[in-house]
Amino acid sequence: MFKLQALVVLSVLAAPVLSQPAVSLLIDFAGYQSTGSLNLRSTLQQVAARKGSTFHFGSTYDTYDSDASFLSSVFSTYFNHVVAENGCKWDATEPTRGTSDLTECQAVQSFATKNGATFRGHNTFWHSQTPSWLPGSITASDLVNNVIPQHVQQEIQGMGTSVTSWDVVNEIVGDGVSNGMSALQCVQNKKVWPTQTSDGSSTTLVTDLSFVHAAFTTALKYAGNDTRLAINDYNTGGSDAKTACVLAVLADINANAGIPYNRLAVGFQSHISTSSFISKSALSATFAKLAALGATAMITELDIQLPSGTSAYERYQAAIWGDYLDACLYASNCNEFINWDARDDLSWLGTSAAGTLFDSSGNPKPAAYEVAARLQRYASGAPELCATALGTSQCMASGPSGTTTPTGTPTGTPTTTPTTVKPTTTPTPTPSGCASALWGQCGGQGWTGCTSCAAGSTCTFSNPYYSQCLPA
Repeated sequence: MFKLQALVVLSVLAAPVLSQPAVSLLIDFAGYQSTGSLNLRSTLQQVAARKGSTFHFGSTYDTYDSDASFLSSVFSTYFNHVVAENGCKWDATEPTRGTSDLTECQAVQSFATKNGATFRGHNTFWHSQTPSWLPGSITASDLVNNVIPQHVQQEIQGMGTSVTSWDVVNEIVGDGVSNGMSALQCVQNKKVWPTQTSDGSSTTLVTDLSFVHAAFTTALKYAGNDTRLAINDYNTGGSDAKTACVLAVLADINANAGIPYNRLAVGFQSHISTSSFISKSALSATFAKLAALGATAMITELDIQLPSGTSAYERYQAAIWGDYLDACLYASNCNEFINWDARDDLSWLGTSAAGTLFDSSGNPKPAAYEVAARLQRYASGAPELCATALGTSQCMASGPSGTTTPTGTPTGTPTTTPTTVKPTTTPTPTPSGCASALWGQCGGQGWTGCTSCAAGSTCTFSNPYYSQCLPA
């Protein structure tokens, strides 16, 4: 990913903005931190103890990012893992053919080491952010047999064997794929270099997946024995054609490049929004498919764009972030979770999208506290929480000792009626004489339960599909 990835911006912005449901969060309960500074290092050690291996929880860094003091602080207390946002890409690491320049990439790795963090590699092959000499007039044979192997070797060998994982190929599957496509068809659907002579060209270049195989076989030869080799892509993770394509390409790499599944991984970029994201259940099912193969699943570039900066939307953002983290924590094959950009003003989405865990002043947002709470809950040995992004009608969080009553009204819970137009259909008759409990559902299109609320609470409209009993 880079800061102006137009295709992903389109995929995020094209989704309609819907009213968010009220959510129940761990940070509503005593025992979970919701204010003040955060230090996760001991919690992450406890997570690793339960996982049986290090849990790499990180974000992006480049040496030219502003506010060095904040970045040093957040990477030595909150994150324990670092990935270069741009410093390890092809344009930065091989500016002229055959000349390796790992200056920026190694600087980010050194920053990680200085702050007691691990380091992840992103990326060795991508059709975008290439050096000026690419794509050029290089033939398919030269690309597959010389250019790619040389570049991948120089970068991976030069960065050493301690790198936790490499995005060996990045964003190679098309957005217009359909179920049943072969691995080659999935990649050709992207319609970019090197299956075509240049992005947008109609002239073919590489007519098979040999360029992918060349990248992975070289990576396997020079990477550390514990380094995972990933195909990384966006708009993936669910039960959909693009995810199926990524899995098909992975199977092809295993079969035709001879890369064992226990060295392979899929990076799910997860540039999402509050109106367009993969459900926790779907993510978990996809991770389980990979686990059955022996392959690794990773969340690699998570940010969650908000339509507005209201506290209610920030709470919904926190619920989604918590679901994505839980899906990884409770999966046997997920040990890397990368949040893209350390705070809002550094985000490729722009400050107004409020897509990261920390605001533009470096203050933790509700999502940052909720993420800390999810890690703490997992470390304590607790079972997996329900999917909080479904809203309080389907998921109510509980405190660290099993308590189910929040310490007070959750910050940002809507208490006034939004401007969304209510449905005009005749409601289904509901049971007479019953009352929903505080925080419970009391209305919405298709709702057949109680429409009255327990004493001390009022049925408050949230959106056409959901009304909730909130404190009077």
